[in-house]
Amino acid sequence: MRSIERGLWRNRNFLLLFAGQSLSSIGSAVYSFALLWDMKVLTNNPFLMSLVGVGWVLPQVALGSFAGVFVDRWNKRLVMIVSDFGRLILTAWVTALALMQVLNPAEIIAAVFLGNSIFAFFNPASSALMPLVVNERDLGSANGMQQVMGPFSMIVGPALAAGLIAWLGIPYAYAPNIGTFLVSIVTLALIRAKEPEKIRRPFDVGHLRAEYAEGFSALRGIRLLTVLIPSALVINFLYAPTDVYLVQFATQVLHMRQVAVAELNAAFAFGMLLGSLSFGPLSQRVQLGVILGVALLFLNLPFIVMPLIPILVIDVILMFAMGMAIGIVNTLVVTLVQLLTPQHLMGRVFGFIGTVFNAASPLGLLVGGAVATALPVRRLMMLVGAVAFLGGIWVPFLRDVREARLPTVASENSFSPDEAREDAAQ
Repeated sequence: MRSIERGLWRNRNFLLLFAGQSLSSIGSAVYSFALLWDMKVLTNNPFLMSLVGVGWVLPQVALGSFAGVFVDRWNKRLVMIVSDFGRLILTAWVTALALMQVLNPAEIIAAVFLGNSIFAFFNPASSALMPLVVNERDLGSANGMQQVMGPFSMIVGPALAAGLIAWLGIPYAYAPNIGTFLVSIVTLALIRAKEPEKIRRPFDVGHLRAEYAEGFSALRGIRLLTVLIPSALVINFLYAPTDVYLVQFATQVLHMRQVAVAELNAAFAFGMLLGSLSFGPLSQRVQLGVILGVALLFLNLPFIVMPLIPILVIDVILMFAMGMAIGIVNTLVVTLVQLLTPQHLMGRVFGFIGTVFNAASPLGLLVGGAVATALPVRRLMMLVGAVAFLGGIWVPFLRDVREARLPTVASENSFSPDEAREDAAQ
């Protein structure tokens, strides 16, 4: 495993991608926190604030599968550069309006929806680019490192945003995202990754529909993912309003305020970070079915136990375990798709995954927010955890899950992409 990690640190293309996307992820986290805080200051309306959350998810659900069709037609790196440039312009527009003190709630919601509509193209392109910059042997570790930036930005971003807002004002929490997008664009431009030659096809509805169907068929061919989809929909629906539940739990059950919420969220983020990093070593030693079964158990256990043991130290540990489980599952899914999907279909498959796996989240945010006003948070959290547990307990016993494995690679240069996919599909 150490030799794999050393190989990644000597990989110029991966280091450029990792550095640029890491900084951009932090900038986006600062920007997102500022948008939500600005909406709170302007309206103090929980429903309008929830629309900001819906705006982060809904474009991915609505556009992800269609965006993948175009991503597979175009150069992946160029799609990412153009997407970053579009979001840079959007961020500059929001910053200018905020500096002039004319930014209003409708413009905040529009900025969130538009920015994440652009991200619907960026995300599948980014996932499809990874196998072009690292070999199959390193994919698990590379994806783990890349997944780390999500939870890391969840820890660092809000803290930086809060400091900038307190010292300089909200507009100055928007501005850093402009600089981080510039860094991302430059690092992407410096990457040298050879893409397979594109087959030129007419740009008409018939061909686009055929390519869309081809991507959907490729997704259905990954048996492990198809059996995970029902559980993923249930889990994403139930846990979409987790932030709302944690605020209520901290204030109504633990009788604490912001500090307790921050500690629970930080524990979750650190867990995701460690889970993402641990998947690479685990996948070389433990069957995927075992990893997935244990991860699903620790994903749902915290919401069942926390209401029964309302002690902050224990609850922090449980949230850490929950975050670690999610980090492992996310990295597993991304790595498996990269190994099993032909490069010319990868954008479409990742686009479909974004649509299918997140389809229930917007509805979950709206329904969960409404139910949270009617049920005591203790009872609600236990109900959510129990239903999610029952929705996923059967998954580890499925044959496709029990027999799933990643390919064993003899050496860095002796394993081709096609061999990896054949081995992983067995």
